Amino acid sequence: MLEGKALADKLYEQPELFNIHMRNRQYSRAKACYDTARNVLVFLEADEGRMEEFFGRRGERGAVLKEGLFNEEQVQKAYYECIRKGDTYENKRYEPLQGRGEAGCMRQ
Repeated sequence: MLEGKALADKLYEQPELFNIHMRNRQYSRAKACYDTARNVLVFLEADEGRMEEFFGRRGERGAVLKEGLFNEEQVQKAYYECIRKGDTYENKRYEPLQGRGEAGCMRQ
């Protein structure tokens, strides 16, 4: 399991990967990078400064005051394209594992 600096490095790779996937029009992968970073930061109960660093800051009436490592316009585009194409990891069909019996137990 990742700890300390390795965890932080992995987390800071996500915005870079997001940008690469957006350039390559791999919107579901870009969305997954964003979702992963958001979920990890929420799970780790990151402070407001760290959340602002990654996701920016909004003022009253939703005005963007500071852009974060994830460009909000690009994030919205990734979500829009995934919804339009129905191409998100949430919508992937899960195939049954091979070699399982009717009850889902491994064959012996």
